[in-house]
Amino acid sequence: MNKISKFGTRYPFHPFPTGWFAVGFANELAPGDIRPLRYFDRDLVLFRTQSGKAVVTDAHCPHLGAHLGYESWIEGETIVCPFHQWRYGVDGACKSVPFSKSIPPRAKVKVWPTVERGNMIMLWHDLADREPFFELPEWDETGRVEGAGFQKLHDDFGSPHPQDVFENGVDFAHFPGVHSSGQAVSDGPIKADGHRFYSPVRILPTDYDGPTDNKSVGSTVESEVLGGGLSRVESRTPHAPGLTTIYYVSVTPVSAELSHYWVRQTFLRDADCPLSDEQAMAFTSLAAKHGEAEQWSDGKIWPHKAYVERPLLGAADGPILKYRDWYAQYHPEIA
Repeated sequence: MNKISKFGTRYPFHPFPTGWFAVGFANELAPGDIRPLRYFDRDLVLFRTQSGKAVVTDAHCPHLGAHLGYESWIEGETIVCPFHQWRYGVDGACKSVPFSKSIPPRAKVKVWPTVERGNMIMLWHDLADREPFFELPEWDETGRVEGAGFQKLHDDFGSPHPQDVFENGVDFAHFPGVHSSGQAVSDGPIKADGHRFYSPVRILPTDYDGPTDNKSVGSTVESEVLGGGLSRVESRTPHAPGLTTIYYVSVTPVSAELSHYWVRQTFLRDADCPLSDEQAMAFTSLAAKHGEAEQWSDGKIWPHKAYVERPLLGAADGPILKYRDWYAQYHPEIA
């Protein structure tokens, strides 16, 4: 069952899907900072200009091949090559060459489309090198509880494909088994809307034996996958009225053998939240510790599981096949 496909992985599709993928946390990249990256089997550089713009480019200077992620520096809106001090702007074009009045017309580094959403720096990847064909929403974080939640890069979960990871949102049966929750049931219609797959779930208490369509009982989990590389999850529980827990999760392939799992948890507080400040902070502190620990519940399974193309689904399983059909649009066409 766990055979290797023509792509050299356990999945029957290419390891590098199309979409927006996290390459950093926005609050960890200050103006003037530079980071060497390795994603999609390519060397890249992430930097922030003095005006605050985050930029991702190919790593090597086209002049004589110096890596722009090491020993380089930022001057205004340009990154300066450490070897011969050629300067490249946010559009990738060379802006100046020392001791020369002319600039070679092909002196340019590839710039990758980049946006910042949910305190994540997101890079657009497409093997066909197309421009982004959908935009990520700018989510409103009004009422965010300052200092609550966590953000973490996991680089030790092996090489799970993004499709496989985001399938958790519709895998209802894994919630009680992996996360020790109550029974998970559908809480409304699934929406496969263009580049957004939305799945609402209700988690019933473990001691509840009433009708599963009772919407006044249990916690809610609203999961949406946006393109091939990002998921956003909102959850609410009656134990903390007026508070919403938000997760942003991105799975970014480094290579066919490794993926990085980026996760950020934050909390939004309603204007009419009945909890006191002390109660809200107590809940968010406990939820952050629990949420960070729970990353390992799934992470310890992904490195060892096989991908089953034709799963034997039971009555308790969610709309897994519907999700897979929707995600297929982000698998690149390979000649």
